[in-house]
Amino acid sequence: MKKPITLLLGLVLISFSFNSCTKTTEEENQVSSNLHVKFINDSGSQYTINTIEIRSRGLVSAENQPIGAWGSNLLTNGLTLAPGASTFFDLPIPNLHWSEYRIGVDNGGTTVMVEENPNVGVDAGYPITHWGSDDRTVSITVQYNASYDVIYVSGWSDWAGIDK
Repeated sequence: MKKPITLLLGLVLISFSFNSCTKTTEEENQVSSNLHVKFINDSGSQYTINTIEIRSRGLVSAENQPIGAWGSNLLTNGLTLAPGASTFFDLPIPNLHWSEYRIGVDNGGTTVMVEENPNVGVDAGYPITHWGSDDRTVSITVQYNASYDVIYVSGWSDWAGIDK
C-alpha cells in the first residue's frame, strides 16, 4: 500500500516541477519589442518640426553596432510639431536597444534637415533608448545661430516614462 502512494506522490511532484519550469521560462522570454514614445518639440524651440526619422543603432551596451537606414517620416498626414507641441507614437525598438533620430524643420515653407554642426549646438546622435521602461519621453530644442547662419539643436533629452 505504501509503494503506490509513494509512486503517486513522486509523479505529482515531477509533474509540478515541469509545469513550474515552463511557466518561468515563458515569463522570462516575454521581452517587449515596442516602445511607446512621447516626442516633444520644446517650448524654447524657434522652429516647427515637420519631419522625424529614426534608424536603428543596436544594443545599448555594445559598441560598433551596424547602423540601419533612415526610416520614413514618423509625422504623417500633415502633422507638425510647433514649439511646445508633442505627439505619441510606437516604435519597433527592442528592449535594451536604441535608435537615433533626426529632424526636419519648416524654414519658411522649405524643409531643412537639421544636421550636427561642430561650431554650435549639441554634437551627438540624438537617442531614443528602450531601457528602464516600455514608455519614453524625448524632447528637443531647435534654434537659429545668426553668426554661422545655421539651424541647430541646442538641447535634447531622453528619459524613461511618459512626462505628463
